[in-house]
Amino acid sequence: MIDVVPTILEAAHIAAPQEVNGITQKPIEGVSMAYSFDAAAAPDRRTNQYFEMFTNRAIYDHGWTAVSRFGLPWDTNSRTGNFEESPWELYHVEEDFSQANDLAAENPAKLKQLQAKFIREAKKYNVLPLDPRFAERLDPTLRVGGEPATHWTYYGNNVWLPEPVGPQLFPRGHTITAQVDIPQGGADGVIACAGGFSAGWSLFVQDGKPNFRYTVFEVGDVTIPGTVKLPEGEVTLKTEFIPDGVPEGAGTVKLYVNDQPAGEGKLTRTLFRHGLEPFEVGRDSITAIAPEYQNQGKFEFTGQIEQVAFALK
Repeated sequence: MIDVVPTILEAAHIAAPQEVNGITQKPIEGVSMAYSFDAAAAPDRRTNQYFEMFTNRAIYDHGWTAVSRFGLPWDTNSRTGNFEESPWELYHVEEDFSQANDLAAENPAKLKQLQAKFIREAKKYNVLPLDPRFAERLDPTLRVGGEPATHWTYYGNNVWLPEPVGPQLFPRGHTITAQVDIPQGGADGVIACAGGFSAGWSLFVQDGKPNFRYTVFEVGDVTIPGTVKLPEGEVTLKTEFIPDGVPEGAGTVKLYVNDQPAGEGKLTRTLFRHGLEPFEVGRDSITAIAPEYQNQGKFEFTGQIEQVAFALK
């Protein structure tokens, strides 16, 4: 992957920037592949490359690969043992491309050479210290900033944040409470949303009535329509999610307008993350979460949003 950027820069005849927005840039670490465009048989200039992920390690060097596995990708909850004691394997990939023949016992000197090479590369590219934790890295209670927030409040019609930085709601019970001002003649548009067309949620007003949409990879997509039209003037629009307590994250969504019931529906599945698209207040700016407004651009809210408050229960 690190070879892609220098390849693009060379192909476009653009020098790597020394500074971006006042920040001095690190040197380009990759090797441009442009030399191979007109010479498929040219000698490979990528002669070595380290790999490390959750202390699973490997080093490639001039046709040889040494690898050490610690943990499995589907075992996310724990790492037992000491990764420094995990066994290493050795393969001569120039002759054994599928890594079928482990030569570690047969050639311990070569293995030791590659292990030392890995440490040198790890120091050079800031891989150290090695950290075997997996799910623990996602545990918000371990953050140096303290316990995670349970309440969030945003103001106005123009909020845009990366989805992980916005309010983290599902599959936990929560409320969304929007204080809005509906102009004469009514208002439509997105109050708040997070995610995109493949996975996400959206609280929006259409034809004067509130709606809640939850999209989850076409296996639990639900639109809950409101039954009460928003009156003109200051209005409190609220949703409440009551989880069922099942692994799928299912639960009931209730809608309220000025504290009066205004619709109810069932979510069969929910997620704790909703993809790469942002959390927003006042619009849905990239791909539409709800098919009901997918042909209406950003579907910006035409009233005034005073504030939107999110609270875990």
